[in-house]
Amino acid sequence: MQYIYMCKNDEMNLNEMKISELKAVYKLAIETRNFEITQLINRNNFFMLFQGVLLAAVFSNQAHKPIVEFIICFSGIFISGHQMKVAAGAKYWQEWWELKTSEIEDELKKAIGNDSFIPLFSLNKDQMKAFRKKVITKIESPQSKCLEIDYNKIIKTKYSVSRVPIYTGFVLMLTWVALLFSTLGWFHVFDLSAFIHGIQFEKAP
Repeated sequence: MQYIYMCKNDEMNLNEMKISELKAVYKLAIETRNFEITQLINRNNFFMLFQGVLLAAVFSNQAHKPIVEFIICFSGIFISGHQMKVAAGAKYWQEWWELKTSEIEDELKKAIGNDSFIPLFSLNKDQMKAFRKKVITKIESPQSKCLEIDYNKIIKTKYSVSRVPIYTGFVLMLTWVALLFSTLGWFHVFDLSAFIHGIQFEKAP
């Protein structure tokens, strides 16, 4: 009888140790995932600041300096490429840690019990649908203002915030490519003056 009691105690201790280890790993996985998202924002801010300085250098250049303009535009393409790569890498590791967290949640759920565990990342399809309905109901609450109705449609499309820096880097790369072509005189072949007038300012009297 005493032997059976000791065995049960050993099993309980092992289960408690396993749960404790899983909780520690789970906490580390969430913290690392949040760290990746924070670093994505910080890195993107750094690149956007650097890109802004380069664009300001191009457009504020009073004297015509073709070589300098060409080098700045070429550097802009190079930096935009790295901005896209850094953002894509951060997105990959965010997905990696979210998947890892989901796997750890499944292990914790088995150890603790389904009734005692609230999942964050390992929701099944039914749970996802139910929670999505709750979110949409909150977005479409009567408290929303009239002008926010159209915005709610955009919100419900669930745009990926972590993908925006990748798209931004791509658009900036296209901008730098167009400016680079302009420095090479490739746009001079096409007469766009009939369509593009620029921003006109009236002279002060």
